[in-house]
Amino acid sequence: MPEASLPITLLRMAGFVALAGAAIIVGGRMLRMWSRTRQLPELALGSHILILITGYSLEFTGLAGERALGPDAAFALRAAGNLAYALCIFAYLIFSWRVFRPQARWATLLVAVCTLGLMVGWTGELATGRFELVAERFARPWFWIAFVPRIVCMAWSAAEGMGRWRLLSRRVRIGLESPLLANRFLCWGLAALAEVMIYFVAGAALLGPRPTDFLVGPAALVISAMGVAASITITLAFTPPAFWQRWIESRAARA
Repeated sequence: MPEASLPITLLRMAGFVALAGAAIIVGGRMLRMWSRTRQLPELALGSHILILITGYSLEFTGLAGERALGPDAAFALRAAGNLAYALCIFAYLIFSWRVFRPQARWATLLVAVCTLGLMVGWTGELATGRFELVAERFARPWFWIAFVPRIVCMAWSAAEGMGRWRLLSRRVRIGLESPLLANRFLCWGLAALAEVMIYFVAGAALLGPRPTDFLVGPAALVISAMGVAASITITLAFTPPAFWQRWIESRAARA
């Protein structure tokens, strides 16, 4: 993997650190809630974000450390990282389904189709390649079979979050709903939208002549910025600090 310039390396690291912080804060809180409630949504959301950061760590270690680790160990890390991506998306699909559309047949079918795509894509990549950042990998269908469900999952979550925010905002204006709850759905929708943007930017870079550009080129800056944005908004959605809650409430009172 080619080396990135120092500014891009630092900015990319900032995105990863922000995401790791959000994973620990939000994921840890959700799993603590699950330990009390034993409800599936808390388990699914907490698992999603913690598995996601684990997948990043495994894959990037396998990409950057092949010389030190050896090709087989690096391949195993990349395969495990990509499996973690599939598992974290599956967890988020379950979360969106159980929270928003538990009775909808189309949602059940969407979860099933996306899960099948995640499984087939990862298995196909395992059988035909080594999860490397090379053009040959992205010329085959397997990566994209697993990649499209990631976009679908996060776009669905963004649509649900933003839709619920619009509904609650109208109720806030007439005093029938909490502004904090409405803002949480807004932040959650924005976090999912930022992840959608990450996938689109990464996908466009991976389709180019040099797939590594999404790590060392200008696309890395956009991805890092979206990672920071997602980390901030997901934290505000699920663990909003007191000053943020006061600001939201005072803003609603003045409206």
